[in-house]
Amino acid sequence: MKIREAVSPDRVFLGLRASEAKQAIEAMAGRVADAADLDAATVAAALSERESLGSTSVGNGFAIPHCKLDDLDEIVVALVRFEEGVDFGGNQDAEPVSFFFVVLSPPDRPAEHLQVLSQIARVLKNRELRAELLTAGDGDAVASAIDRAADREGL
Repeated sequence: MKIREAVSPDRVFLGLRASEAKQAIEAMAGRVADAADLDAATVAAALSERESLGSTSVGNGFAIPHCKLDDLDEIVVALVRFEEGVDFGGNQDAEPVSFFFVVLSPPDRPAEHLQVLSQIARVLKNRELRAELLTAGDGDAVASAIDRAADREGL
């Protein structure tokens, strides 16, 4: 699966608020669950469990929380931006995270899961893309920025 196929404007959620990681996970899970017809508590529990293994923060104000869920038939990617950065690294020196790529995958598609994570990490190396994602006004602008970055990376 290509990142450009996984990102859609209707799964971009901007302007959320949270004061700490648990609230952020619950807010993200609620939005993603609604968009993908999943149970929000199940999504939040799976994301929290994965996060307990180690932070999914990748620096520069971005994180890629991800998990595998039995109730899925396809990979779901949602993009979530918070108004203010959230302490998501569990480390006092970690930079607050404002933008999250949430990836939910079926357990029987590990190669696709890793491919999507890898592509997200690859496009996030682009400083211009990061700046666009932090200032985009709507889901269409976010999806277009990802599409252009994927083009530049040959993804």
